[in-house]
Amino acid sequence: MKKEEVVLELLIGLTAVGALLAGGALFAFSSFVMTALRSVDAHSAITSMQAMNVEAPRSALMLPLVGSAVTAIAAAVWASISRPEGWVLALVGCVGVLAAFAVTVIYHVPRNDAFASVGTADEASWTAYAAGWTMWNHVRVGLYLASGIVLAVSAVLPAIRTVDVAQ
Repeated sequence: MKKEEVVLELLIGLTAVGALLAGGALFAFSSFVMTALRSVDAHSAITSMQAMNVEAPRSALMLPLVGSAVTAIAAAVWASISRPEGWVLALVGCVGVLAAFAVTVIYHVPRNDAFASVGTADEASWTAYAAGWTMWNHVRVGLYLASGIVLAVSAVLPAIRTVDVAQ
């Protein structure tokens, strides 16, 4: 493999790792954090979620969320231009990462921003927020995890083909 091909595979692999990290973190949030918040009174749940929404954009979670979106753009363009085989798989994985990031930007960020002004005793707002937020978070999780797997396969495929040819 040429040096440029190795760098592309590393970029695709890095995007896969970012997608899998983001998907795993968001899965944990959907699977037990939201469940725990729904088990407490509305005041506690709203106060906790509002605090998490303040901290989330400042957290290390932004690295795989934003990082995988940036590397997905670069990897999609590069693979589409320079990869003679397997570019479609890389492109599909990158589009999935970008779709997951789009769900964050289009749905979660505005919803979280609007939720910041909800009164801490507004049980109806909490119930509606939690249901929609969790459902769309499951969509993000699915997109990130599926895309991460597709990208991981895409990253190792050229190396596997090189080994098969060498034998």
